[in-house]
Amino acid sequence: MMQAPLASNQVSDVELLSEFRAKLDGSLFRSLAKGMDVIEAEFGPAYLADAEASLRLLRRAYPERPWPAWAANGFISFNRMVLKEERVFQESGAYSAGAEDIGRITAEIYDSGEVMDGYYLVGLYATYFVWPHHYRMLDFYRRSFLGVSAGEATRFAEWGVGHGLLSAAALSRWPEARAWLFDLSAHSLDFARRLLAAAGHAERCTFVRGDVVEKADLPVVDRLVCSEVLEHVPRPDRVLERVRAALAPGGRAFLTAAVNAPQADHVHLFRSDDEVFEMAASAGLTVGPHLSVVHPSRAGDPRPPLVVGMVVEAAS
Repeated sequence: MMQAPLASNQVSDVELLSEFRAKLDGSLFRSLAKGMDVIEAEFGPAYLADAEASLRLLRRAYPERPWPAWAANGFISFNRMVLKEERVFQESGAYSAGAEDIGRITAEIYDSGEVMDGYYLVGLYATYFVWPHHYRMLDFYRRSFLGVSAGEATRFAEWGVGHGLLSAAALSRWPEARAWLFDLSAHSLDFARRLLAAAGHAERCTFVRGDVVEKADLPVVDRLVCSEVLEHVPRPDRVLERVRAALAPGGRAFLTAAVNAPQADHVHLFRSDDEVFEMAASAGLTVGPHLSVVHPSRAGDPRPPLVVGMVVEAAS
């Protein structure tokens, strides 16, 4: 059963969501909105309330932006970027960027306000409520990592906090926890700070800019999230090794990886979910509950893009 969303789970007013969808329906990318029908068919009215609450949270964080145009246009632009990269991947079987491009990616994407504030962060945020496989992964995160059986936590971290959606859910779940939120991008940290302030959690958060692989003094925590990161770094094995070192005894982490999923800033190509699980095990992590999901429209592809999520603990 799906865990309750960030706000009310009662369907009473989905005005913002309806306006967001109308904006998509009126664009050249109107087919993107069909994913919302797929999610609603699977999760029912709870999804509508969830998506509405999450859009309202984002609007509280960014009231000065034009609504819903900012969110809808950001989602469209994010998809346009992904589709461009998918064409390259289908022809070559490889990502367009590699380890040697990290400096360029940082300059052109992560340090660019035009990209990050213009469409990347809000577009990625919206994927969790329009892409069926992303919503399923969000549901899995809530059930497997934040669920009632997950225990309590007082020290939480997210590496690659991005838009802050997952941290907002975690800090709602653990109201006494202190949080350390890391990202390479100052724009991501600003975005997450505003979202978490709108959710009432920012005072418990320490925002840190930097590379977690290079940081010498990472806090040891009870719970750690590292989502949408492993495919962005040349050596994901090093990130996983640091995850193990950062977990307190009995600590747990939620990790995701994109498989056969081209994007302008994806540099490490995972070709199967087994490859992800094996890398985690080699880093000294025990893989617990896990999920591999593909967008339903892509299930028949010879190399379908997957999102892999897993809950891990440090191996004894």
